[in-house]
Amino acid sequence: MADTAQKQRKPRVTYFDWLRGMATLAVVVLHMFNKILTDHPVAELGVPMVLAWTELQLLLTRWAVPIFLMVTGALLLDPKRELGWPKLGRYILRMAETLAIFCPVYACVSAKAISLAAIGKGLTDLVTEGSWDHLWYPYSLIGLYLLTPILSAYVRGTSQRMQRDTLLVLSIPTLLVPTLRSITHLELVDIGWVGFPVFYYLLGSYVHRYLRLDHTTALVGLGALAFCAVACAAIICLQVYYPKWLIVPQCPLVALWAVLVFVAVRSAVGHREPPRLLAFASSHSLSIYLLHPIVMVVLYRRLWWMPYETMPPVIFEVVVLAIAFGVTLPAAALLKRIPVLRDIL
Repeated sequence: MADTAQKQRKPRVTYFDWLRGMATLAVVVLHMFNKILTDHPVAELGVPMVLAWTELQLLLTRWAVPIFLMVTGALLLDPKRELGWPKLGRYILRMAETLAIFCPVYACVSAKAISLAAIGKGLTDLVTEGSWDHLWYPYSLIGLYLLTPILSAYVRGTSQRMQRDTLLVLSIPTLLVPTLRSITHLELVDIGWVGFPVFYYLLGSYVHRYLRLDHTTALVGLGALAFCAVACAAIICLQVYYPKWLIVPQCPLVALWAVLVFVAVRSAVGHREPPRLLAFASSHSLSIYLLHPIVMVVLYRRLWWMPYETMPPVIFEVVVLAIAFGVTLPAAALLKRIPVLRDIL
């Protein structure tokens, strides 16, 4: 019986580990340098530096958040996967416990002290949207878990064409309208309540099941990357501001680039296991994601260290990332050894 169960067990999809590990490391890189870009004007940093960082971010990191959501959708919306409310309830409880721990932690970080007042504020932040920006992700996962039975039934009961058309329709309120709002600076009417996490959740399921790396996918993805890169360069050079709206998950060009990364990694790695660093980042992805902003806070807000002012290009990027990974990865491993946190993170 045990042998039969082993044979019937669905094999693990190893390229998900590659993608999750890559996305985890990419998010750390993204946030470590994006903080400098958003806190300092182009005139202060200089056009060459902002241009270089923006283009590198687009190439190396901006697909990471979409990939996180796409991998989750590909896993949980698999028609062969049976997900009942008991298991989904455990997933939801895990995210709720994560927020209950880390909202007070970040409240204490903001207050620069561990106090009852800071912890109380952190618990209030749980329901008032006062928590730190990066904590939006656990909230989104809770919402996606609640929607999973409905979305799973939809994926099982509809054709590939219907799912494709649904994604095209959803891309209008979740990607196109926010981008047009940023371009025109007009308060355009929202035509739907569904946010971009649901779009990427469904997109991951669709791409995993139906898309492969071919000439069309490569051409569309690379074309989107090139157009976005040229647009960013033109805006930075001509208008001297940081075009964040062009490189966020809500941008359609970023979505197309993320799709290419997804299928390209699957095609390149096949069934090979990821290297040790990516395997570690994949298995510790949540704790790394939750911890890494503390490094930014210490460096940029507590020590007021602006490495780009004191070090030459390339050197300071290497130093910042060495500090970020040198602190975050061991800390994530340490948290996994704490009994209370082991099952949560």
